Amino acid sequence: MAGGLQRNFWVALVWIIGIIGAFSCTVEGVPRRILLDTDVDTDDFFALLYLLKLNRSEFELEAITINTNAWTDAGHAVNQIYDILYMMGRDDIPVGVGGEGGILEDGTILPNVGGYLPIIEQGLSTAGYCRYRQAIPIGQGGRLDVDSNYGVRKAFLPQGHRRYSPLRQPTAQQVLIDKISEGPISVFLIGAHTNFAIFLMSNPHLKKNIEHIYVMGGGVRSKNPTGCCPSNSSSTCEPQQCGDAGNLFTDYTSNPYAEFNIFGDPFAAYQAQNGCI
Repeated sequence: MAGGLQRNFWVALVWIIGIIGAFSCTVEGVPRRILLDTDVDTDDFFALLYLLKLNRSEFELEAITINTNAWTDAGHAVNQIYDILYMMGRDDIPVGVGGEGGILEDGTILPNVGGYLPIIEQGLSTAGYCRYRQAIPIGQGGRLDVDSNYGVRKAFLPQGHRRYSPLRQPTAQQVLIDKISEGPISVFLIGAHTNFAIFLMSNPHLKKNIEHIYVMGGGVRSKNPTGCCPSNSSSTCEPQQCGDAGNLFTDYTSNPYAEFNIFGDPFAAYQAQNGCI
């Protein structure tokens, strides 16, 4: 458990430092505007804290949108983000939620679904017949760990006054449109890309305001991705996953390549990376 949290911390830290290096040439007196889209996994928790510690005269985090398609439930995720912002003195940052059922199999766009309906909070699906979230078991080792980020929120985060409201919570699309409409901004995608893909498909006239897109979405294996057999094994050996799997989804037999954030919504990832920004 401790090793996993430590690994997630260093992954998030290296990722953020690399991106900040790319931002080093800022216009004097004008901070870089940033919008963060996250699934509120443990590594995202550290990434958000790092962004909030940056010099606001250089880097200004202006909004957060939450993708609830995969890792997290809307209400728990929003409350955890609210508590982090309260702890860091940034209750001014809007938080929008989106996710489940965002893009249907026939390409139909449902921009204001995620987190808006009670069915989302029940862990059920609003689109399709098989969703990743439905496979997460209830209780410890499953949804309890997901919703509390392994107890991080309950352990030490102070709680402010803002709370998740299913019928009043701003949607991810509303927050994206509001902030991107205001002018040039860079978008960080550190979860599945559903929210941003829907935005691009629904608001092509606002693409001109997006300066940069930064994605956490690479899958790297330290050894042969097709699996390995022990050196003394027979010719009938069935190859098994070997080496460091990285941030890949499920196990070797069902998915030897796709990184978690890409696997969560591959169509959205394609749209985000081929949206002519």
